[in-house]
Amino acid sequence: MKNFSTQILSVLASTALVFLVFAGCESHEDSATMQEARSLNAETTEVGRKFHERLNMIREDLQAQLDGNPEGLAVSFESALMQIDELDARYHAWMSNQVLLPGQTCNHDHANGEHHHHHESMDELSDAEHLALQKAIRAELEGLVAELNTLKP
Repeated sequence: MKNFSTQILSVLASTALVFLVFAGCESHEDSATMQEARSLNAETTEVGRKFHERLNMIREDLQAQLDGNPEGLAVSFESALMQIDELDARYHAWMSNQVLLPGQTCNHDHANGEHHHHHESMDELSDAEHLALQKAIRAELEGLVAELNTLKP
């Protein structure tokens, strides 16, 4: 009888240990603030991708216009190309200063599979601080988009 009681206690202890391990491994759910930060980060990543695609299309179009009209409007097109190149450089600087949210990995493509920049992880920030940072990152990108929207050759 004692042997049977020992087996039951052993099974109960093992079961309790399994529950503790699974409970410890269970990922906690993000707060509403962190969910908002993650959502804003995902939207900003998409806006950034579209901005860069648009920048490249405009560059190609300006270059084609310049190649087709080497004399008439060359100065205007060259000036616009310089502005595009400056915006592109600022976009890449913006990209290089991105901050990863807790548990996040780099979520965008890199030219030729290379990783040209360093992401900072600031896991120690509060959820509200992460959200404020994501809003600042978005505002900076929106500034670049606004500049591109006002560009005139």
